[in-house]
Formats: sequence, structure tokens, C-alpha cells
Amino acid sequence: MIVCMKRWLILLVTITALAAVSGCSNKNIDTAKVREALQSLSGDAKQNLDQGLKAIDEGNFTAAVRPLKVIAYKVKLDKHQRAVLEDTITKVEAKAEAQKK
Repeated sequence: MIVCMKRWLILLVTITALAAVSGCSNKNIDTAKVREALQSLSGDAKQNLDQGLKAIDEGNFTAAVRPLKVIAYKVKLDKHQRAVLEDTITKVEAKAEAQKK
């Protein structure tokens, strides 16, 4: 179990880093695109998504990071959903960092 979690964490960090390096020059966050990609979520995952996207829409990027990461760690997503979520998390983290300055 721990080995699986370590592999998952390494994969998550790698994908986030690749997204940051390769294609995140556009820092605009399209919450409609995220909603569409993750429309199959339900229960707690849906609540976390709504909470994160609401925070993004309000410009509170620091508050958006945690609920989106909860989805990334706890919800099984397909390849497209994972890519959209990881790209969004990368952009939100960059904007949150800028807000702190």
C-alpha cells in the first residue's frame, strides 16, 4: 500500500512539473472546462470540485488549492480528467504564489 502511494505521489509530482514546464504559459483558468471534464464526480469529490472552482472564480487561489488536491489524491480519474485537473492545480498554485507576494 505504501509503495503504491509513493508511486502515485511520484507520478503526481512528475505530471505537475511537466505541466508547469511544458504548457502553462497561459495562466488563465477555464473553470467551465474543468467542470465539463469532471462532471462525472459525485459526493465529496463533487463538493471539493465546487469549492475549489468557486474559490478560483472569486480570485481566492490559495483557498482553491486544497480541495483540488484532495480530488487528485482520492479520486480515480481517467487520463483526460487527470490532465485537466493537474493543469488546473499547476495554474492555481502559480496564482496563489503570486497572491502571496
